[in-house]
Amino acid sequence: MLSSVLSKADLHLLHVFTVVTEARGFSAAQVDLNVSTSTISRQISDLETRLGMRLCNRGRGGFQMTDQGNLVYEAAQKLFLSLEDFGKTVTGVRENIVGHLSLGVIDNWISNGTSAMVQALSAFTKVAPDVSLEIHTLAPDDLELGILDQKISFGIGVFHAHKPGISYEKISEEYVDLYCSPGNSLFDCRDPKRVREKMADALLAKRSYLNEVKVAPMMRGIRSNAEAHQVEGIATLILTGHYIGYLPRSFAESMVSEGRLQAVAGSELALPVSIELINKRGQVRSLAELTFIDCLINKG
Repeated sequence: MLSSVLSKADLHLLHVFTVVTEARGFSAAQVDLNVSTSTISRQISDLETRLGMRLCNRGRGGFQMTDQGNLVYEAAQKLFLSLEDFGKTVTGVRENIVGHLSLGVIDNWISNGTSAMVQALSAFTKVAPDVSLEIHTLAPDDLELGILDQKISFGIGVFHAHKPGISYEKISEEYVDLYCSPGNSLFDCRDPKRVREKMADALLAKRSYLNEVKVAPMMRGIRSNAEAHQVEGIATLILTGHYIGYLPRSFAESMVSEGRLQAVAGSELALPVSIELINKRGQVRSLAELTFIDCLINKG
């Protein structure tokens, strides 16, 4: 008797049977099956043995389906339609990008004209509309923790001290300038000697996760009694007129044009910083992740 689990041989015999049924005989089915009538006859007999029933009468009276044979034919049609639907579904899954993509990005990176984040996400959404997106704005340390804990797929940010277990890939570069605002003694000060003198008495607005002395040695010895976790916090402290601090040039440019901020010493203290893409070292990237990287690196 036929098992409830169909084998490859069972499927083949059922296929032969449906071809014979639709051709209305063994001889007519020879062309489609590309085998002799004797082989077809043997295969139908094998199927009848497997099923434990007579499917068709063949002989001088010609080919004729039995009632049981008609029921088996209808069931076989449904089976092969289901297999076809299965094939289409699997093909769709293979060809369509599915899944979930969780991204972590440093604050205000979107303001960087070279970031291409908007273009990359736009291009990604077009080619992968079935992927669900999740975007987090985090400090670099939190991005790295999220990567190690596998809570986010990728992190994009500025990382001055690389951690083991994480892969870092430079994708762009931006400049940060040391800024002050009206009311600060460094505002409009251009003389290098006077700038050095005034900086000795300045207050530095520190980024909580950034060691400015390591990144910008000229900050060594400058006092600091305030820090912020986000770029907006640093900008707020600078705008009080009491602090100086580093900000991404792209973020500050609108306030510079409005006269609310000014680069100390006319941008002579500017620093280049690398924007890096991070993910867990050794992690196998999904198709969704590979597609996003392609959109990002090629800027959409």
